[in-house]
Amino acid sequence: MNNITIYNICKLLMRHDNYLIFTHENPDADTIGSCFALVETLRSLGKTAYPVCCDRIPSSLMFMTEGVRDFKLENIPEGFVPAYHIATDVASAAQLGIYRDMAKDIQLALDHHATHDRFAEYYFVDPRASACAEIVYHIINRLLIGEIPERTASLLYAALAADTGGFRYANTTPVTHKIAAKLIERGACHADICRNLFECKSKTALAAEAFAMANVTYFCGGKISYVKITGADKRAHGFEDEDTYDVINAIRRADGVKIAIFAREKDDGSYKISTRSSCDIDVAKICAIFGGGGHAGAAGCSVTPDEVDAAVARIIKECGFDD
Repeated sequence: MNNITIYNICKLLMRHDNYLIFTHENPDADTIGSCFALVETLRSLGKTAYPVCCDRIPSSLMFMTEGVRDFKLENIPEGFVPAYHIATDVASAAQLGIYRDMAKDIQLALDHHATHDRFAEYYFVDPRASACAEIVYHIINRLLIGEIPERTASLLYAALAADTGGFRYANTTPVTHKIAAKLIERGACHADICRNLFECKSKTALAAEAFAMANVTYFCGGKISYVKITGADKRAHGFEDEDTYDVINAIRRADGVKIAIFAREKDDGSYKISTRSSCDIDVAKICAIFGGGGHAGAAGCSVTPDEVDAAVARIIKECGFDD
């Protein structure tokens, strides 16, 4: 699926200067860690590089960006002229959010989604990788000849840990563990990182999860859990979009749940549907029905307010469980 090798990516990165590196919308730890680790590496090699994210960094992940939340294009110093554009963990042009029209300018895409839509001139996509950070690790390790700095190691470790659910999900491989070990050797403080990722939550995030658990509905004999959170729900209970980051995982923890579905209303009135599978049902294929995608075990799509209930009903039906 790739039209460029890791070796040639490294040659390309050394050849150019003035980089913009894009995350996907609604950024998670993998896209953040992959993007910022690459930015740090290019800067250490004397390049000029800036991260770009169409949405604010969630407060729960600010430990990865040294407390900074806004990385929009308007924050880049005046006079900077980008010569090369890279996307990390971005599966399609639509995932660039408000910057989707810039997809035509992306020269290199690094990704691990099986549903990757080839929008860049060069692309390295490995669905076997547990996270995009695995791919970025191999690039950085070659560029720096194994001498990965502590901060870069921490960024990559956080990305790996998050996308594997603390190395608990089925996408975790022997390679993942070997890379994680190398990153710990390079100074990544795994205990602090995992506490930030999995144990520290704001009171408003806990309120969002409590609301979800109070309103979850089970289908197909408890094999599917589902909750919808509207804009009115968020306003009434005092939490925001970013506080719903872990809701999908909260509703999948009930004994017997194989598929979790979470629909949340976005600021523009549309709904983002997230799905998780802990069985052999490929939710990426189901979400593709609605123009979405992702991984077999974790995928999503966006629909209009008028479509959300029918879309969820279709997803439940496509799972194929008996009622």
